[in-house]
Amino acid sequence: MAVTIADVAKHAGVSRSTVSYVLSGNRSISAETIARVEASIAELQFRPHAGARSIRTKRTGVIAMALPLVHGPHNQVQMPYVWAALTAAQDAGLKLLMLTDDDGASAIRDAVGTAAVDGVMLMEVQHKDPRAKLLRSLKCPAVLVGTPDNPYGLPYVDFDFAACGRAAAEHLLERGHAHVGFLGQHPETYRRGVAYAAHARDGALDALREQGAQATWTSCLPSAGGVVDALSELLGRDPDITAMVVYNEWALPLVVDRLAGLGRPDVDIVAICPDDAVDRLATPVTSVSLPVEELARTAVQRLAGLLNNEVQPSVTMLAPVLKVR
Repeated sequence: MAVTIADVAKHAGVSRSTVSYVLSGNRSISAETIARVEASIAELQFRPHAGARSIRTKRTGVIAMALPLVHGPHNQVQMPYVWAALTAAQDAGLKLLMLTDDDGASAIRDAVGTAAVDGVMLMEVQHKDPRAKLLRSLKCPAVLVGTPDNPYGLPYVDFDFAACGRAAAEHLLERGHAHVGFLGQHPETYRRGVAYAAHARDGALDALREQGAQATWTSCLPSAGGVVDALSELLGRDPDITAMVVYNEWALPLVVDRLAGLGRPDVDIVAICPDDAVDRLATPVTSVSLPVEELARTAVQRLAGLLNNEVQPSVTMLAPVLKVR
């Protein structure tokens, strides 16, 4: 049978209200009484209700990840971030609440306004992200995972996607390619102004054009038909393409297969993706590695530090690593 407050009160020789006051901290209780109650709690292995603990500590032990989930097969791309953040939160003694609404502002306002969470980790950050301004106005501890045009004074953690795109393009330039295509994310990602997608694309295209190369880009729907259409568009606009930067993890194996089917297996590819996406390919592909786990883990650690009133760096930028295969 579960131990109750009444059991603790009887064991400690105090009233039930005294035990409640010790748990909540709402009244001044003598040090001797507090010690006696806490000893009884420990001996009886009493587990206070989470609400009672939160009243005393002003903390819930819960952080939120605001991540609009992309529907369809693209979900598998987002899940490693979720699992890495969940593990990091557990390591920090925190629980993770997912806020997955497409319009994250209302969910954030509700979670913070009702004191359901201690802090928020903001994902899928847009160039002009109203959620960042909202979090600032709510005075809620928060970390942005991405680089907006204006972070409103909130700390942010990101992979240097502009440098990532540039590294991929410069590798292809060094290999002598003068006509390079860039196959990017879902068109909705660009329409919403998600920062990482634009930063990677612009970094690659800028590097190519600075060296006088022909640079062509298109977005790509996460489907076999989407890959066919995207490659048709790229090769239709520039039939002389001899290399591609592929920043679409889901599409990558289909791109490799489709190029082989078109009689173009010689097209040089640099992928921007986590290592395991390349490892699954039958054909080796050079890549710029995305440290998914490190990014999510770092963001959780920054947020946990804020909750503990520890000064955190305003910007944490992870550098790209080119892996030639």
